[in-house]
Amino acid sequence: MIGLIILIIALVVVLAAAPFLLDEKGYVLISFNNTTIEGTIVSFAVLTIAVLVVSYLTYKLVRYLFSIYRNTKHSFFARSQGRKQAAIEQALWSVINDDYAQIEQALSSKVPDQYQDIRLALLAKAALANNQTDKALEYLFDINPEQQLKVAKLWLASGNSSAIESQLRVIAESKKATALELKIYTEVLVQQQHFSALEAFLPRLLRKKVLTNEQWHRVFNAYFASFPVDEVTAKYKQLPKKLHSYAYSAYLTQMAAAGQLSVIENDLIKMVKHEEQHAQLANILSKATTANARKLQTSIQDRLKKDEQNNSLLLALACLANAQGDYDLAARVFDKALNNKNKKQYMQQAKLSYEKSAQLDKALVLYK
Repeated sequence: MIGLIILIIALVVVLAAAPFLLDEKGYVLISFNNTTIEGTIVSFAVLTIAVLVVSYLTYKLVRYLFSIYRNTKHSFFARSQGRKQAAIEQALWSVINDDYAQIEQALSSKVPDQYQDIRLALLAKAALANNQTDKALEYLFDINPEQQLKVAKLWLASGNSSAIESQLRVIAESKKATALELKIYTEVLVQQQHFSALEAFLPRLLRKKVLTNEQWHRVFNAYFASFPVDEVTAKYKQLPKKLHSYAYSAYLTQMAAAGQLSVIENDLIKMVKHEEQHAQLANILSKATTANARKLQTSIQDRLKKDEQNNSLLLALACLANAQGDYDLAARVFDKALNNKNKKQYMQQAKLSYEKSAQLDKALVLYK
């Protein structure tokens, strides 16, 4: 700005002094083809200054108007982005507080482009929470294909995990697969009942040590439940020996649920001898249906004579008595063994014993 002013002043001084220095009258004639321009040096100087001033003022005006436009546009954009950001934040708080009814309302307006897939995922989660599976699937299918594996749990919850199985298989079979990716792929195989693929995948799960004992139990429960009862024992024995310890509890549970206690009776008797396995024994027998396992009953009762306060064995005896149709014995044992800590897990067995032994008042108490 200062440089421009100095330049203008210098031009004026030069033009004003030129006629005197050159001893000229200051008259100028400019000819170009058929065009002729004439005038004094002073007039040309004034014209030049006027043009420069007008150009400068025009430049400043245009720049000022552009700054107003830019600031207005930025302010409007910032407010719009703020509203979009607030919408996604409100939805996230709703998820944290399990307030799924508010999610759809919070996300009814637009969100920033980078959060569009997150918006669809949140809407799908809310739809699943409200038992609107078809609606959830619509949202899930709209998510960018590159982001699909990030919502794998939602696909599992929708019951339609086949949509991501092929993508997961590629990742799970790679050397860089994470523990979470291996777990999710296992859940997909179980849900889709692709047990041949699961059998081939089990050794890798064991090597990577990604599943807890409880997760192994769930996997093998589903695995054994998929076969006819007369094939379960053979399937258990066909597993690699290193997997037997992880599959053992699920195998026994499935056999008990299928009314095959006589086949596994000796295995259960061995568990009676080990106190650390008594809770597991009670859990297995809680799934038993029909049974004829007198040796097992005798073994439990003999152990209880030495340890009358063993609550896990008492529960095991009560469940076994139910399975054998001895509801009076089961009811008497439940009177002693049932408490607030185990009530939820063994409530159905206790109700069965009370109802079948004509103690409806006790059964009604459990229903409350």
